[in-house]
Amino acid sequence: MIIVSDTTPIISLTKIKRLELLKELFGNVIIPNAVYRELTSSKSFGGF
Repeated sequence: MIIVSDTTPIISLTKIKRLELLKELFGNVIIPNAVYRELTSSKSFGGF
């Protein structure tokens, strides 16, 4: 199964150190460019 992820599940799973669950549950995870930019530019989140 392929899913397209928004920032909320990525941030939430990263905070609890379980980001790998996305790949384990769904296989391929697509992160749109806008989501990637939001995640990597967030100083409050620390980026990736």
